[in-house]
Amino acid sequence: MKKFGKGSASKDKKKAPKEAPVPQTWEEYMEEGVLLEEKGERYATGDKARRFYEKAGDMYNKACQLNPEDSDCLYNFGRVLYILVDFSHDPCQKLALLNASIERFRNALIYDSENPDTLFNLGQALQTHADVIQDHDEDDEDDEHDHSHGDHDHDHGNPEERAAEELQEAISLFETCYSIQQHELYTAVQESREANAEEEKKSGELVEQELQELSSSAGVLIDTLISASQALTSLAFLVDTRELSQEHYKDAAKKLDIALGIANDRALWPAPENESASNGKGKGQQDDDAEPLESDEILPASKPVSTFREAESQSDIVSQKEKICEIHLQYSNLLSSQTDRNFQDTGKISEELYEQSLKHLNVVLRHHPRQVEALCDKGDLLGSWAQGLATFEQGSISLGGIEHWDSKSELSLGTSDVVAGAADANDGKTDRASRIWQLFASATRAFLTALEVEPQNTSILEKLGDIHWSRSLLSSPVALKNRPMLLNNASVYYRFAWESCKDGAAENVDEEQRLEILLSWAQVLRAIPGKEEEVLRVLKQWKRLGGSKEMLAEMLEGNSGDILQEDFVDFALKQFTKGL
Repeated sequence: MKKFGKGSASKDKKKAPKEAPVPQTWEEYMEEGVLLEEKGERYATGDKARRFYEKAGDMYNKACQLNPEDSDCLYNFGRVLYILVDFSHDPCQKLALLNASIERFRNALIYDSENPDTLFNLGQALQTHADVIQDHDEDDEDDEHDHSHGDHDHDHGNPEERAAEELQEAISLFETCYSIQQHELYTAVQESREANAEEEKKSGELVEQELQELSSSAGVLIDTLISASQALTSLAFLVDTRELSQEHYKDAAKKLDIALGIANDRALWPAPENESASNGKGKGQQDDDAEPLESDEILPASKPVSTFREAESQSDIVSQKEKICEIHLQYSNLLSSQTDRNFQDTGKISEELYEQSLKHLNVVLRHHPRQVEALCDKGDLLGSWAQGLATFEQGSISLGGIEHWDSKSELSLGTSDVVAGAADANDGKTDRASRIWQLFASATRAFLTALEVEPQNTSILEKLGDIHWSRSLLSSPVALKNRPMLLNNASVYYRFAWESCKDGAAENVDEEQRLEILLSWAQVLRAIPGKEEEVLRVLKQWKRLGGSKEMLAEMLEGNSGDILQEDFVDFALKQFTKGL
């Protein structure tokens, strides 16, 4: 993204004295803001990065006070405020930063209405704001916070309605941004072709430089299409009617089809990195890579230690392969969202959508077998799939509620696949139970692989606790045989998750997640014989962290989530009533 004075700021850096003079002019404030922002980028995460970004924001703020009509200054200030959102765990502060960022981007567009960077970032900020307000009532914000939305104030409609409005605006902004970027890319391609026609010989270095510029522009265009698809996917889940929802999902998929076409246009990239990247098929590969079936044996949980470190690319060149992977990740997210919406609308599990989503993730994992995001998405997808089938199986719900599967069908999962093929009902039930077990087992393996890369990731540790707990609740013979080990593993992973974040220093772990981990841990301990004292100890810790009877009462009203069960929540509430 564009930054004011980046080149000159870099040149002046070596000549600066040990104690730089305090900025006085608009130009000096802008230069200092850019330098501080670059330092924040180098640290990337943590308190040091946050402090540099905060100082950069202060510089841009002072520059804006001296020249409130400069679009570059407003844009830089808005972008830094948006970056700071990721450093906050407080919902009110997140909303205040988002609203301040949105206002700066809107003001920047007043003075430069067709700046694609500003259009894109405003769309991103609105999309993030739409996500946050669905979990937090913005009216609870302190009045002193800067939360002006201009014409889009927050004092009307419920959170879902406001979120839908903001997503629609974001989609419109991405469309405008795409039109501008597409025209710029088309112009650049035409100029390159005309130059090639006029010059018989061109140095290889010059040709490579031109291709890098084209691939950079193509990459930016792909980013805009992916963001538009994300906004459409979010909107599709929010709208009231199924017809409108399906229309938005189709539009979201069309954006990704266009993006994939750009990613596979050889004229825009230095060289094709993978002939089969677009469909995920390598030479000699089938649609899905079969893996060996899981053993019935459950290995005990052990202290997570990193066994893999992925090299970080130092190149600024936009990679065709990376963009293709980003597109497939969004394809998978879109289809995963569609499975949830389909179940919400029809009460049916659409296994065909699960299959398609999994195929897109497998494309990414063929390129990057240790990519944490793809591995966690795969674990979530397979776990959700297994949980959905288990709900039907154990709830004695008619199999008419399951689309695209029956006891005689074959289904290749591309994981530890199970083929259901028995003709009679009893064998069919056995196959279904085995298949649910294998889906859960494959989900577990995906999370364990991700944990090898990020052994202190609280969310992965929590997910491993969740999935071992879910597997312990199955009624199949293999689940009953392994139940003691599954419960023990769930307890161990929840303990690891708590230890990784109990001091509040873990990044991207808020108080709500910490409370959730403790309550889930207490639930598992209660299911293990002889752990009564530990259950009470963990519940007391949950209370000290802010847990209350009111929270438990609300959970009993239907907001306990997928993991916490009603009988445990009722038990915990009784303990609080007794004076825990």
